[in-house]
Amino acid sequence: MFENIINGWKIGKAVRGIVMKDKSLMLYPILSVIIALVMLAAIFLIGLIAAGAVANQSLILIAGIILFYIAVTFSSTYVSIALLIAYKKFSSGKKISIAKALSLARPYWKNALKWAVFYSIIIMILNAIESRFRGIGRFVVGFIGSLAISTAVFFVVPVILEKNIGPIGAMKESVKTIYHQFGQTFGGFAFIDIYSAMFIVLGVFIMIASAALFGSSTILNIVFIATGIIGLGLAVFGAVFAATLGQVFKLIVYDYANGKPLPKEISTQMISNASKKRKPAGSSNAGNI
Repeated sequence: MFENIINGWKIGKAVRGIVMKDKSLMLYPILSVIIALVMLAAIFLIGLIAAGAVANQSLILIAGIILFYIAVTFSSTYVSIALLIAYKKFSSGKKISIAKALSLARPYWKNALKWAVFYSIIIMILNAIESRFRGIGRFVVGFIGSLAISTAVFFVVPVILEKNIGPIGAMKESVKTIYHQFGQTFGGFAFIDIYSAMFIVLGVFIMIASAALFGSSTILNIVFIATGIIGLGLAVFGAVFAATLGQVFKLIVYDYANGKPLPKEISTQMISNASKKRKPAGSSNAGNI
């Protein structure tokens, strides 16, 4: 098992090299966050307007939370699909713009929306169950629930991209893939998480350390602002890098599990070494983008 994880780690390093060749891929997670913030502001504004017309304020709050869950899940799924489309185009030798990638993602919007509704309902049910417990029981239930849902939905975005199927079928396919491809999945994500965490931790450390400079003098305040910006930049870069690598990595593993060609940077031998025996997760019925 540990050998499989180590080989999965090597795949993660290879994916890092792929993403660094097209750094524009890292703009997609940033776009996703911007869209989420805009949606949050819009829903908040609508809530303020509706508050004057509806007597039941709790109803407005619940409706706002549900709407926000669905909107953010849909936008992040849609943008992630566009990211993977851009990656596939780049790996085939044709770099496309963000606008073009978002346009090519349109055929998937219905299943992305269905997934957003389905996933939001699951999350709200889990939150409701967790709220019924107290103390350590609440922590255990929350941890198990989060782990289970995170595992079940791991490959959902690549599945929607490659097969364009609904939420239940996508989740089943995701579970099947992670079951058969655990070695490279765990090892690869361990590399991505640790590598990205180095930037995040370093950025946070710089921001904390720079706080000691504040207020002493004008020069030190300028240094405080400069180092704070650098620290924030490193932390943001780490988070964006993790999100980008994660999506590309999932697609590569999922395509391998379904017998599709690998990028030239990753050999079949490299990825097959990450599991004791290759077990296809199922055949793909979708054509190339």
